[in-house]
Amino acid sequence: MKKYYFLCSLPRAGNTLLGSILNQSKDIRLTANSILPEIIYQLHLIKKDQLFTNFPDYKSYDNVINNVFNNYYQEWNVNNIISRGTWGTPANLQLLKSIIKKPKFIILYRPVLKCLASFIKIEKPLDVELRCNQLLEKEDIIGKSLWSMQNIIKNKEDHIVINYKDLVNNTNNTLKKIFNYLEVNFENIDINNIKQFSTNSISYDDSVLPFNLHTIRTNKIEFNKYDIKDYLPSNIIKKYSNLDIWKY
Repeated sequence: MKKYYFLCSLPRAGNTLLGSILNQSKDIRLTANSILPEIIYQLHLIKKDQLFTNFPDYKSYDNVINNVFNNYYQEWNVNNIISRGTWGTPANLQLLKSIIKKPKFIILYRPVLKCLASFIKIEKPLDVELRCNQLLEKEDIIGKSLWSMQNIIKNKEDHIVINYKDLVNNTNNTLKKIFNYLEVNFENIDINNIKQFSTNSISYDDSVLPFNLHTIRTNKIEFNKYDIKDYLPSNIIKKYSNLDIWKY
């Protein structure tokens, strides 16, 4: 029987690296940024549609929603699947817990300003301040992810926190922490010969994006060192200096 766990993190926080490492395991797979939260939300909206309310077949609907994970991951030949997404936002969390009563979360943490600077470093927007503010809006990519993480912690959901710094500096101990949390026997993983991220025989196609966001170094694990002051204006650093999840 498959078991499902949930990764909530900021983009540019080491998700691709973590997935590339974990997916060497025989019995764990970490997904790409999943479409499942949106699928589940859209299924939820159907219940409010007149077509459903006119003929409210709840039992048939529940058959679909309660089997959405098993159906989606039917062809994945592992027992433990970590689904990455903004599962912790209030709406997503409520819908998730209607399907999986006691979900377990992994929070991959990297300082918000580091992730923000990484985006700006890649995108090189003409108006850096405007783009930073956009990225941190509640429904944009960084803001929504941050909201998700904060809500998990605020509601005291079952979770562990993995620090990106520890993933880089103490990779094996960090992996043992994850395996232990999932109650899976630890496997030795070759961290000096990592492959580009893929799962279920599918890889990212970044040609559909304006930027390459998912290519990692495969010969070693190390920090890509940069100073946030080289990419973020001082007023942005000051404005968002208190956003890290430990404040909540």
